[in-house]
Amino acid sequence: MSVMPTQKWLLKWLEDCKKTSGKSFEEIQCEVICSPLIDLFLNASPEEIQYELRQNGLFEPHETLDVVELEAKGVWQLVQAEYVLLKERWNGPDIPIFIFPITRVNAVARKNGVAYKDAVFLFVSEELEKEELRALIAHEYNHVCRLHYINKSLDDVTLKDSLLLEGLAECAVEELYGDKWLAPWLKLYTKDELLLIWQEHFLPSLGVQGLYNHFEFLYGGQLPKWIGYCIGYEIVRSYKKNYPSNEIHEKTTDEILMGSDFPLQ
Repeated sequence: MSVMPTQKWLLKWLEDCKKTSGKSFEEIQCEVICSPLIDLFLNASPEEIQYELRQNGLFEPHETLDVVELEAKGVWQLVQAEYVLLKERWNGPDIPIFIFPITRVNAVARKNGVAYKDAVFLFVSEELEKEELRALIAHEYNHVCRLHYINKSLDDVTLKDSLLLEGLAECAVEELYGDKWLAPWLKLYTKDELLLIWQEHFLPSLGVQGLYNHFEFLYGGQLPKWIGYCIGYEIVRSYKKNYPSNEIHEKTTDEILMGSDFPLQ
């Protein structure tokens, strides 16, 4: 598989929206963008797929799209080329990659990505720099490689798996492209602060399963903002510091944790 020709889907969506078919833009988005994904989402309805993707950054049906500019910037070609390099570097699986414009409703995010075990979705704006786009696909494809290595579905992933998914992806970005493209929140807390929160809140919950049960730990809420991302990154960084010659992508979750500076008791 490879980068899917979603620019053709987007152009069809724009064309269909111009027609007086009696359908709403939302219905057309469902039909043109989401219906082709039914098999990938285990026969979820197009409406359920639409909700899932819009939660992760898919453009809203009423938004104006500039597909031509995205094409002119070579977004699909750049992601394809980077995917080929990463796949070889990490001996990763063949997957489809879907690229769509990101919503501008909040006018904040320039990019977002979501990785499933068998696919990656990238939501991007035309303002992205090439290196920023490379970092985005590397982060998300690293998730796919890790999910295949641990051989778990998103429902079976534990909290400790989730922490390392994020930590490994960010460290991969740092290794490949430098710290300029790391998530800015990774420096929010000192290591001592992270260790304290780790002991009090994370250790008792490391076995909690299901990615959707990890959001509070990853993003914060009652816990500090982005805390799980920061802890995961520091776990992987400390393991790489302690064992610089080891092939970390071939290590189990417990091996990485035991070799890090974050105690398991």
